[in-house]
Amino acid sequence: MAKMQAKVATEERGDGLIEKMIAVNRVTKVVKGGRILGFAALTVVGDGDGKVGMGKGKSREVPLAVQKA
Repeated sequence: MAKMQAKVATEERGDGLIEKMIAVNRVTKVVKGGRILGFAALTVVGDGDGKVGMGKGKSREVPLAVQKA
């Protein structure tokens, strides 16, 4: 399947953390009745001073996948 990547979005939160959305990919699961589409989002959060965390969220809709990440 083709990969869909979004622009890298940067957002600074109120607690001093910087959040960057790295990618949003469309994923497909093939089942007996057809294909099930879903989305996976990858987000990185850091404080700009060496502490980094990564989040991955999966859902059938893009906003929910980004929120979970």
